[in-house]
Amino acid sequence: MNLKPAWRRYALFAVLALTSNVAAALEPVEVQRWQHDLAVYRQTLEARHIRLYHRISKTEFTAALAGLENALPRLNEQQIVVELMRITRLVGDGHTHLAYWDAEHHRYPIAFRSIEGELRVVRTTPAFRQLLGSKLVAVDGMAASKLQEQLAPVAQVVENAQSLRRQTANHANVAEVLYGLGVTRQPRQARFEFVDDVGKPHAALLTALRSDDYYEQLSATIAPDTVPLGRKVAEVSNRLWLSADPAQATAYLYFAQYPSFPEMERFAAKVQSYLRKHRIRKLIIDLRENGGGDFFVGLSFAHQMILVDELDWNGGIYALIGPTTFSAGMSNAAQFRQLFNATLVGEPTGANPVGYQDMDGFVLPHSKRRVNYSKRMYRFDVPSADGLQPDKFVPTTWADLRRGVDAALAWALADRR
Repeated sequence: MNLKPAWRRYALFAVLALTSNVAAALEPVEVQRWQHDLAVYRQTLEARHIRLYHRISKTEFTAALAGLENALPRLNEQQIVVELMRITRLVGDGHTHLAYWDAEHHRYPIAFRSIEGELRVVRTTPAFRQLLGSKLVAVDGMAASKLQEQLAPVAQVVENAQSLRRQTANHANVAEVLYGLGVTRQPRQARFEFVDDVGKPHAALLTALRSDDYYEQLSATIAPDTVPLGRKVAEVSNRLWLSADPAQATAYLYFAQYPSFPEMERFAAKVQSYLRKHRIRKLIIDLRENGGGDFFVGLSFAHQMILVDELDWNGGIYALIGPTTFSAGMSNAAQFRQLFNATLVGEPTGANPVGYQDMDGFVLPHSKRRVNYSKRMYRFDVPSADGLQPDKFVPTTWADLRRGVDAALAWALADRR
């Protein structure tokens, strides 16, 4: 990342802050509390981050915080949080972030995915099912391209171009972020404009939902969940399970979340037993939705798989990866390539193979905002600022997603090495 553009973007904020809505600005006592929070923020990061100034200099970081502190009397809560997100991004590693999602927040009832440079609606509530698959055109009159530019320097959990696209889409429906950026005119209501694949425009005045309600109500999806190879034969949860087709000697492992060590040990034992009993030769491990956890839990799974002699260890193991593959998910993908001789299939990961990980955090005393930071430096592959690279690049296209085609999985299933 080039620091100068990021720093200049922050400097522009000092000018924009002068035009903030004074009526919505903080009371003096709240300004004092935020001043204390900012002091705790800097002191704690300096004390606990393994190397806070690996990307930005201490002088620049201090000046950015001073600029925010000076602007506090002219800002509202949402603007302060967004600017603190912007400053946190300057640190330069995805595990150092302001976890706004740990506090109560609101999301508009549409989930986006960045595909071929456009924000597509991939999930929504049944009431807005007609928006599925459509492209975002504008929010409260701001063009989608401009919106992405505004979100880019504040989106959290970003390490490279892949995670930036992923997180820009993930932040594009957060009411507090959009309002804090000045994208929307009202805190929790905005006009969204879309266009479908035949050019028909759609518009909707949307009201943001509490985050808990959002996750419960977004049941309409562009790509309904499926179970490759027929049925599940072992399962911990809907985020970790195994399906298989014994007739094809093939198994598919959906690995999107890390369980506890004991749960993984029991699950891995069941998987090992099934693979041996049915003489499975090909194993496909899907890490594309794995955003992280404890990679040592993944290694405990690897320990039991190594004992399955029936697997084809000379090219019969695959790991699917993509922009959402982050942190421990990326680490395990790199380790499976080494330990399993696995072929990585899909797109580059959202996390870099050499970088700062092992997240811990603290809570700011007054605002109660959680700040996470990195404690360790890991080297899992050759250094790359563009993610762990697949051995077989299979991009996600809108044409495939619209038709329900999983191109990366199809390639791994068809490979006959």
